[in-house]
Amino acid sequence: MRIRCMLAVWLMGLALATPAAAETPDLLRLVPAQADLLVKVEQPRRLVESVLNHPLIKDLYQIDAIRDLYSSTNARRFDQLIAYFEKRLGVDRLEMIDHLAGGGTAVAVRFERLNNKKSPVLLAVQAKDEPMLHRFFQVGLEIIEQELARQEAKDHLAKRTYRDIEIVDIGEEFHAAVVGSALLIGNVAEAVERGIDQHLGGGKNSLAGMDSVADARKLANPDPLVWMWLNLETARKGPPLKDLLAGGNPVLTAVAGPVLDIVRRSPFLCATVQAQEHGVVLSFRMPRGRDEMPAELAGLLPAPGEPGSRPLLKPQGVLYSTSYFLDLAKLWDNRAKLLNEEQLKALDAFEVKSGRFLAGTRLNTLLNAVGPYQRVVVAHQAKTGYKTPPGQYVPAFAFVLEMREPDLFSKRAETILRGAALLATTQLPFRSMEEKHGAHRIVAYRFSEDAKVKGDTNNIRFNFSPCFVSVGNQFVISSNLELCHELIDLLEKEAAHPESAGPSPPLQTQIFAVGGTALLDTFKDRLFTQTILDQAIPPERAKQQVQAFTDWVRRLGSLRLETDYGREDFRYDIRLKTAD
Repeated sequence: MRIRCMLAVWLMGLALATPAAAETPDLLRLVPAQADLLVKVEQPRRLVESVLNHPLIKDLYQIDAIRDLYSSTNARRFDQLIAYFEKRLGVDRLEMIDHLAGGGTAVAVRFERLNNKKSPVLLAVQAKDEPMLHRFFQVGLEIIEQELARQEAKDHLAKRTYRDIEIVDIGEEFHAAVVGSALLIGNVAEAVERGIDQHLGGGKNSLAGMDSVADARKLANPDPLVWMWLNLETARKGPPLKDLLAGGNPVLTAVAGPVLDIVRRSPFLCATVQAQEHGVVLSFRMPRGRDEMPAELAGLLPAPGEPGSRPLLKPQGVLYSTSYFLDLAKLWDNRAKLLNEEQLKALDAFEVKSGRFLAGTRLNTLLNAVGPYQRVVVAHQAKTGYKTPPGQYVPAFAFVLEMREPDLFSKRAETILRGAALLATTQLPFRSMEEKHGAHRIVAYRFSEDAKVKGDTNNIRFNFSPCFVSVGNQFVISSNLELCHELIDLLEKEAAHPESAGPSPPLQTQIFAVGGTALLDTFKDRLFTQTILDQAIPPERAKQQVQAFTDWVRRLGSLRLETDYGREDFRYDIRLKTAD
């Protein structure tokens, strides 16, 4: 119901404060130890102010569509609701958060479904001003009763007592109670009742006394805006994690075998959201690492002291770049330990016949010639080399792999790729060509601009000029000749200054707003037209709005993802760094 949702949103807003005073009770004393997932905000006001005062959030108000959203009927009603609470309680909204949620807020979930219906969810809000909390609760009940009556709702506000504490029920999905200086809200009656039990029992069987939760808080980054704890011992017993960890998928083993092993051995997963200068970091941790990892899985990671991955490739207009460690040769050598009997038998049978599909080269030979480092890059390319422009633009992309045996691999790969291209000519009109870029010979293919291709009404093919080239011990396969030229220059520069690489994680990925802005410029006319149609505004205003949105995307900076395996812990970080 509308009023129920509005109140729930506002109460969740309390989770979005200054550090709790020393005498403020620990909020986790109210959360039963049976909870499997905890999300806690230690300082709700700080979180609210960090979001509302961030330059990127403020800049959104310059875009009409966003401003209209904040001016919508529901948004105005929500603001009026907050203003009403301010008037009744005699404090402004930020001070209200201090008084009502200064001790923090927490959402806890138990995965086990009660009566086969739903998993219990408990929201707990710890106030620093107990009298104001009681007034807030009573004002909220008045508003709910009025709104239910106005809507002639079938669910009514009902009151009952549990262990001499009053609980308010609205239907089967909303239950609330004030216990001392804290507010409890649950989606099932049992969630609130168990919270009351903890309050009356002094929190003896609560998350406040669990070593796993305490260890998670220590392992997590300090001073977070939000932190999370997940009980993996429970999560591993149910889908989808149980199915994921069961194994049997060779591709998943190759790509994520080590991290899945850590999930199997870790008692918990913790995460934090932390504000940093010019950005924010979402960090995940598990208290297990390389130690005790099976040798066949540890072999899929770089050895201690070796580079985790090669530097990210950043050509002009880069949208996405990733670099990772994947030793296919070790994966092949350990296949008997990584695959089940049926999978192993099928793979060995394919290897015997692989020469037929790989131009006479056995799969084993090819994998042993490949190095353990690979990179993928996607970039906006303004030029495609064709006179005919594509009706639908597709960014250029490339795959770069390192070779253990450059001469062997490059020759075998060229034979395979040329054979595949020859087969493709029976379906598509393109020609092969070779060109030099510095000292490097590029083998490329271009589509004929005179011939029509059935099904390609938008001329998508003119985004592509597939090509490949060897640059030292790097083999490049690119969708676009122009991108290939840039990558050759970058790889030559990298080879000339290897010391610039430095230490690196086994997996690093970065998404760039600058490249996204260049891509948006390609669709500017479409965005302009769509803005006029959607918002019914004059062309000049639509042009300003499209430019405002493009500028906002540019200021997003970059999103960086990193994975690292320590001896005793695992780390996965997502970093948003906004442009200066």
